[in-house]
Amino acid sequence: MPSSAVESSLRVHEMRVVWRDTFIIDEPPGKGGRQPDFLGWARERLIKLPPYAGDRFTRRSDQPDPLRIIERASRNVARIGYDSILRFQFKPFRMTGIQKMLARLHTSADSLKQPDIELIAQEADERQQWTVITPMLVLHKAGVGMMAYLATFHNGKPGLTPEESIELVRLGISAQLLELPETWQQVIPDNHEEWSIPAMISAREGQALAVAGLRDISQIVGAQLSRDPKARQRGSALPLEASPSRPTGSATVVLVSADPMPTRDFGAFVAEHGQTLRGIGAMDNYYKERAPSVVAREMDDNLSSDSETAVYLLGGSELILFNNELEWVVASARDRMKLSSDDLVITYLYMHYEIMMEWTYLQDAILRAYIARLDKHVALKTPQRAQMIATLQGALADLIQYQENITPYATRIEFLEKARAHHKLEELGDRFERKQDMLLNYASEFHDYREARATEFLNYLATILTGASLAGLIVTLAGIEPSQTALYLGIHLVCVALALAILWVVQRFR
Repeated sequence: MPSSAVESSLRVHEMRVVWRDTFIIDEPPGKGGRQPDFLGWARERLIKLPPYAGDRFTRRSDQPDPLRIIERASRNVARIGYDSILRFQFKPFRMTGIQKMLARLHTSADSLKQPDIELIAQEADERQQWTVITPMLVLHKAGVGMMAYLATFHNGKPGLTPEESIELVRLGISAQLLELPETWQQVIPDNHEEWSIPAMISAREGQALAVAGLRDISQIVGAQLSRDPKARQRGSALPLEASPSRPTGSATVVLVSADPMPTRDFGAFVAEHGQTLRGIGAMDNYYKERAPSVVAREMDDNLSSDSETAVYLLGGSELILFNNELEWVVASARDRMKLSSDDLVITYLYMHYEIMMEWTYLQDAILRAYIARLDKHVALKTPQRAQMIATLQGALADLIQYQENITPYATRIEFLEKARAHHKLEELGDRFERKQDMLLNYASEFHDYREARATEFLNYLATILTGASLAGLIVTLAGIEPSQTALYLGIHLVCVALALAILWVVQRFR
């Protein structure tokens, strides 16, 4: 069990971070029978964006390095679900933190003035504190998307302290200063204040400085897939109605090199540094105050099946550790996989677990998307049977992968099962099934009610016609002429009333 009594001496030399934002496209094409291929439709829109750099269908030799490596890992780890997703890479931009300046000025991010922003950029230049961010997007055919932002942090001796590491990991969860090249500037709408980007100013060499969070960029990219006619871009402005459902965030922290380095005995390393490791992985500024039981609960379960790697699930984030065997594992894999650098090999190694967590978050988003679509059907004044059947058919097609598993490897299946349990996906699946049953029962009751009303109307109509026929028989036998208006009409009304009375008695006492 990790101990909280001993101050950790851990220092971080190399750290990778992946920040993710998951969002739902409210009305994706392919649902409702209008456009059959959501991924194809989305690709046509996204390849026109100025920052587009490549996607799964780009020739492999032309794919940027991160995309090519991630695609390779995705095909290897999750081959069964591979055809259901489409991955994009966008051109990079740079990011630096603004928290120290905000503390110095006693202000908030949305109150920064142009001189303040320029000063932050100048200090970042002088101290070399810019971080290159590589944005990626993965779309699932169910109509959900996930933006991922990859960053690498290097620091030689003495290395990053735990507090400095946590500060860097937290860069992706709040507003910071982004240096955007021209390709990204063209995507940011003129009404950027409405999109939680309070300031955007021109900088040197065609670059722009924007006070924004990565999640705000995710919103704008997701808005490019909006089908709401009210959300069409008007000139350089983009109405906020185009925004998809506010994304949910998650992150993966990868400690590549640290001092000291773990050995094969990850348990001993965690026993000494568990509280600090959890603080970095969970982005917890108050990690020293956490109860030992909390640390033990999250850091005692290593889900990795590889000898050089440890994986821990920490709520909405994950921590991946490499040990001192990494060097020879990288050398062996680099030769075997014919990769050009150790950096790409390390990316490939941790992407195995990143891909599986990506699928876990996608499954969560798919379930939530279909729950929202079922709720939307119930909210309609008149349930549309065809649309409901199309929605349920889509749910069966999109969720069957998870019942069969999206990976053929037993160890990876075990990891996915534990990840699903950690994120309570079984409970969410049960909730979806209950909603589905309620919707089917509601639709059945609604249409049974309409059919009963129609049958009731036909019964009344048949009864009136029977009464009229009886009256016609009586007036014919009695020789009553239509010219005898009062008697003629009276007999008809009495017969109809008598037939209705008999129908009422039968319904009342049946």
